[in-house]
Amino acid sequence: TTALAQAEEYGFLGKNILGSGFDFSIKLHRDIGIFVSGESSALMAAIEGIAPEPRPKYIHTSVSGIRGRPSNLNNVETWANVPLIISRGAEWFTGIGTEGSKGTKLVSLAGNITNTGVVEVPMGTTLERLIYDIGGGIPNGKKLKGVHIGGPLGGCIPESLLNLSVDFDELTKAGAPMGAGSMIVIDEDTCMVDLARYFLNFVAEESCGKCVPCREGIYQILKILNRICEGNGKEGDIELLEEISEVVRDASLCALGQTAPNPVLSTIRYFRDEYEAHIKEKRCPAGVCKALIS
Repeated sequence: TTALAQAEEYGFLGKNILGSGFDFSIKLHRDIGIFVSGESSALMAAIEGIAPEPRPKYIHTSVSGIRGRPSNLNNVETWANVPLIISRGAEWFTGIGTEGSKGTKLVSLAGNITNTGVVEVPMGTTLERLIYDIGGGIPNGKKLKGVHIGGPLGGCIPESLLNLSVDFDELTKAGAPMGAGSMIVIDEDTCMVDLARYFLNFVAEESCGKCVPCREGIYQILKILNRICEGNGKEGDIELLEEISEVVRDASLCALGQTAPNPVLSTIRYFRDEYEAHIKEKRCPAGVCKALIS
């Protein structure tokens, strides 16, 4: 708010900018603060003053968005790149990064890592360099188990895949879409089943409840994960989790439901042995799930 007021005072915003005859103003809209508002059509609904629920995309927001008018939505990080591209040129910008992912990426390092915070790295930087060279490695002499990428809707990458780079396509193929660039480093004391349960609990609370696959499917996934962590898992639970996750992913209305199963599918993909230990041996390898600690 202060920055916008200063920009207007200096003539960079508002009427007749710098005497050019061009008018342009910026207004801030404070959302009610729920996760699903990050979805484009839900965000536009919030700006209209109605419940932030996604709508089907057979009509794109670029055709009919806020109050039925063509609307363009971009992330702040995208806008931050625009002045650099204009001032230095597209050739300079595309000279940074990989074939499919150009420029740089803001990455938020958190979790079991020595140096936490937000860093800007060229696309193509490996996870290993991010964690050890920039992040300073794992504190207290602990062993790295993996890294969770992409926030609550992201996925887990095991320690064996640290050669993967910060690249939209590469991380998506590995089951961990980059999203906004959140990276939570995980050490050996983390239970992967409990971690998946943590993220699914968050997503269940933040779902708008508009479509059945997301509303009911996420609840059923969470119910099974709770049962497994409480020592009541049974044969077939892993396969059931995969089956429900695929339905939620394929049939949900918006990206929240479509990506909500990522934490479950990625942890089953790379850490299936931990699920089997919980179910078959009634044991939590990381010693986290209280019901399974003797």
